[in-house]
Amino acid sequence: MSDSGNNGGIIPIEAAPDADELKPEQDVLTEENPELQVQSLERGILSWHVSLISLGGIIGSCYFLGLGLTFSEMGSVSVLLAYFLAGAAVFGVMQSFSELLVNIPRHGSFVSYNREFLGDIAAAGIGWAFWANWVVYVPSEALAFATFLNYFYTLPFSNPAWSNFVWGVICLILLTLINLFRVKWFGYIESIMSIAKIFSIVFFVICAIFIWAGVIGNKQHPFLDSGGFIGNKIILQGEGSVTDKLFPRGGLVIFTYMIYTLVNFQGSEIVGLSAAETQNPEVNVPVACRKVAVRIILIYLIPVLCLILIVPYEQANLEESIFAFALKSYGLEWAAQIFTFITLVAAFSCANSGLYGTVRCLYGLSVEGLAPKFLSNLNQFNAPQNSTIFTLVFIWIVFILGFLSETLQIWGEGGLPLYANLLGISGFTGTLAWVGIIISQMVFRYRLKQRGYTADSLTVKAAFFPYLEGYAVLLQVAAMILLLLEDSGLIVFGISMAIIVITVVVYIILKRCHRIRTDIIYAVDEARFDLKYPPLEGSTLHNETIQGTPTHTLEITAAPGHDESEETHLPSSAEFTVTNEVHTVL
Repeated sequence: MSDSGNNGGIIPIEAAPDADELKPEQDVLTEENPELQVQSLERGILSWHVSLISLGGIIGSCYFLGLGLTFSEMGSVSVLLAYFLAGAAVFGVMQSFSELLVNIPRHGSFVSYNREFLGDIAAAGIGWAFWANWVVYVPSEALAFATFLNYFYTLPFSNPAWSNFVWGVICLILLTLINLFRVKWFGYIESIMSIAKIFSIVFFVICAIFIWAGVIGNKQHPFLDSGGFIGNKIILQGEGSVTDKLFPRGGLVIFTYMIYTLVNFQGSEIVGLSAAETQNPEVNVPVACRKVAVRIILIYLIPVLCLILIVPYEQANLEESIFAFALKSYGLEWAAQIFTFITLVAAFSCANSGLYGTVRCLYGLSVEGLAPKFLSNLNQFNAPQNSTIFTLVFIWIVFILGFLSETLQIWGEGGLPLYANLLGISGFTGTLAWVGIIISQMVFRYRLKQRGYTADSLTVKAAFFPYLEGYAVLLQVAAMILLLLEDSGLIVFGISMAIIVITVVVYIILKRCHRIRTDIIYAVDEARFDLKYPPLEGSTLHNETIQGTPTHTLEITAAPGHDESEETHLPSSAEFTVTNEVHTVL
């Protein structure tokens, strides 16, 4: 070499990058690595599907029935304030989710982010708990679907309970077919049902305003001694000061029942779970996430405000849809029947989107090596067939057990306590998944800062970071802890924690037995964090790497018989692995 005489053939090599940057091709799905090739999920969800699913996808039977629970337990103004606080927290969750989904897209959705930024155990616990949450909740929606369908037509069985069972089976069969075929059909069907649910909410708001103004309804109001304009007469009913009337259950109840409020927002994350199957996700996903604020106002705050102005909180219950009850109480029987039918549609829609979401969560667990590999296989429609079938097996088991327990009352009376506890478990595990999303985004920002990047380098960034996101985490963690102060909270807390602990233990056992994959595989359309955001010169991580990594040398000696005075040329395409060995140039 030209300067071999000066350094004795020793060529200094700069500090080597980490192993991930040296050999990125080993765990990235490319055409050069066919053994790692997997099918990609079909991008069949259109932009208008995303908007409608994000707007109406969270309106299930829980919305129509669960609102009755929170209304009756909190009181009028307390329930409105609770929905405002919960809505702000959910807006923070979706802002964090949007930032992650666009800047570092992942097929495994929030499970992928949990593993990358929180670790395997946290991802396994949160992901499997989310899966178990919907496995339990989807059958309850199927039973709700059957119950409301029986209102219109009961099948001619000697035991009416079997009519519930048959309608529930039909519901699950339809859900199975929808989720095994092309995802675009899910988008169309869910969008149509979302339109129906949204129109029903708008219809209720219009009716409630006319009732409140005294324009329609009975001449003699059912909850007052007079008719006409209602004003603040109902909301200020009761004894004591104005504060006592507005907050009859006290202020702490807002937080002790916050889990039951948050569960009404579950389904918001479906937008993120569908990102890998959405066309132009970098545009459509953040738009849908930003519309969460509009959704909170249109679907929750305005309808709840209208509700508390015309119905006393003491009259709310879980026996029927609180909206149908309100309309029926003021003589609008036909409108109440419409809402009963809409509740039927909502139950099927929520079960449909819930099954879709939990299957994609399970698919993500498999892709990330947190579940058996066969669960990430796709069918000819590029749908996760094995994850769907695996999930449906457990859903059918829970459905049959729930039918025997609640409908036939084999193990005692089911009914409302069972439904309320189910809401609590669903709220706890779903809230845990939301907390995981925000903390993952916070770690993402921290690592960016370590590498010398600012928020301005992001394609999409979360609004009001870190204040809104910090508030969301604190509120949700407090809600999970304060659940213990509620009457049945200890049972809900215990069951939820048992689900998490069992799934983590099973994962650890499978990992130690080498029954699941432990490497991370990236698809071709996934942006790898280390490669997209390498440490910038002068950044904290760059300086630590330079100071902490020893300088390697590559010693090259001439082959026997080679004239050392001649310059040695190395091919431009030569590749070397940096080691402590001595290499001979021929």
